[in-house]
Amino acid sequence: MKAEIRLALSAALVLASECAGAAPLDMGRFLPEVASAGPRTELPDWESVALPGLPGKAIRDVLAKDLSDQGALATRGAKEIEIYRNAAPAVVLIVGTGSLGSGSYLGGGLILTNWHVVTPATTVGVVFKPSQEGAKVDPQSVWRADVAKTDPTHDLALLKLAAGPSSVRPLELGSESEIQVGADVHAIGHPLGEIWTYTRGLISQVRKDYEWKAKHETVTHRADVIQTQTPISPGNSGGPLLGDSGRILGVNSFSATKGENVNFAVSVQDLAVFLNGSLQAAAAPAPSTAPACKPAKTYDGRSPESDGRVIAIDTNCDGKPDVYIRMPDDKTRAMQALIDANHDGKVDIVVEDRDRDGRWDISYHDIDFDGIVDLVGHHPDGKLKASRFERYAAR
Repeated sequence: MKAEIRLALSAALVLASECAGAAPLDMGRFLPEVASAGPRTELPDWESVALPGLPGKAIRDVLAKDLSDQGALATRGAKEIEIYRNAAPAVVLIVGTGSLGSGSYLGGGLILTNWHVVTPATTVGVVFKPSQEGAKVDPQSVWRADVAKTDPTHDLALLKLAAGPSSVRPLELGSESEIQVGADVHAIGHPLGEIWTYTRGLISQVRKDYEWKAKHETVTHRADVIQTQTPISPGNSGGPLLGDSGRILGVNSFSATKGENVNFAVSVQDLAVFLNGSLQAAAAPAPSTAPACKPAKTYDGRSPESDGRVIAIDTNCDGKPDVYIRMPDDKTRAMQALIDANHDGKVDIVVEDRDRDGRWDISYHDIDFDGIVDLVGHHPDGKLKASRFERYAAR
C-alpha cells in the first residue's frame, strides 16, 4: 500500500460576498435546554407546526435528510464537501491477498464490493476511515470480513463482518431515476493505494446488458453499467458511485483499456437484485410497519429568561428537538428559528425575521458543522428557505 496523503477539500464558493455583520451567537451551540422540557404533544400533520412566517412544510424541507434540500449546498463546492463528509466514513478499504480495493458499508455488518476485488479469498481485511482527516491507519483497526455472497457475472460480492461499527452511518442505494446523462456523480475510493480519495465527474451514458472481461480473468462479466467521466483507477474498484443525493448509484468496476476518463460502474438496478437474494433480511430490512413519523412539540412556553415565547419541535421522532423558535416580547428584537439540520443537537442554521412582519429576512448557515458561519442566505420572498447565498465575511 502506498503512503497515505492528506486529502484537502476546500469550499470553492463561487459567489463573492459583500455580506458582513456579526454571526449569530447561537451558531454551533447546543439547542437551549428548555427545548427538551415539557410534555410531548404530537401534531396531526406538518402544517400544524406552522407559525406566522414559518409554515410546517418549510420546516420539513429544511430538515430533509438530503442536505442539498437546504439550498445552501447548491453553491459550487459546498455540495461536494458535504457528500464526501457524509459518505467517506462508510467507504472501506479492502485488503486481500495481494489485492487492494474499496467497498460500501450498508449497515448490519454488510459491505458491498466487486467480486474481482476479493476473489479467490474467502476472508479479507476491512479498514474504516480514521475519524481525523489524513490520519494514518492503525494496523490494529483492521476488521475481519467473510465473503458471504458472490455474483461473478455481475462482478459483485457481499462481505459480512462479525460485528459492524455502531458509529458509522451506512450508505443507501439510490434509485434508477437519479441516473441521468449529464448528471454529476461522485466517487470515493483508494486509487493506486491513495486512500480515501474523492473525485467527481458526469454520467456519460447508460449501457444496458454490457459485456466486459478484465485482463488476466477467465470470467466474462455482463451487467447494466453507468459510463462516467469520474476519474477512477485501480483501487477504486468496488467503491461507490454516488449521486448528488449521496446515495449509491453504482459500484465502480472497470475502465476502458484505451482513452482517459472512460469508466464504468455496475448500475443500482443490478445491485438491488443482488442484495435481495439469500441475505435479503440482513442487507435490506423489510419496511417498518410503525406509523409514519409526525412532528411534535416538546415545549411551548416562556423562555428560561422569561423574555418571550419559545417553542421546541421534534421533527424526525427521535425524541430530540430539531427546531427551536424564539419570539421575544420586545418587538424590536428579531424572531428566530434555530435549526439543527444534521440532528447532532447543535444549531446549524439560524433564520431571522428582523422586522417581525411574518416574512423571513436573512439566514446564517454552517454547512460543514464546525460551529462557524459559512454562508449568508437572502430571503426576498420571505420564505424559510433562502433563494440566494453569499459567502459570509464578518467585519
